[in-house]
Amino acid sequence: MNHSDTFILVGKQDIETLKKTQLDILRKLKELNDNGKSTTILQSPYVTAIEFMQAVRIRRWKFNCLVSSGKIMSIKKKRKIYIPKGEIDRYFSDVKD
Repeated sequence: MNHSDTFILVGKQDIETLKKTQLDILRKLKELNDNGKSTTILQSPYVTAIEFMQAVRIRRWKFNCLVSSGKIMSIKKKRKIYIPKGEIDRYFSDVKD
């Protein structure tokens, strides 16, 4: 007998219980979303260099100039560059270039 030919009998009560459980899960997920709670478990206080450049609408050359002149703080971990999220607001209030 082939696995695609296998049938399982499930009682109507069991199916209703599964449906109810799934609806409860969907309702709770919707409540979490409506309350503004993120489904992400860990919110990082940092953004990547690319996310920073997109947020402040600059290109790589300008970003490198800002980092090298110390106008924005950056953290390098292995090959990735991270910027504290607060630097995005500070960029607009401090940088006059």
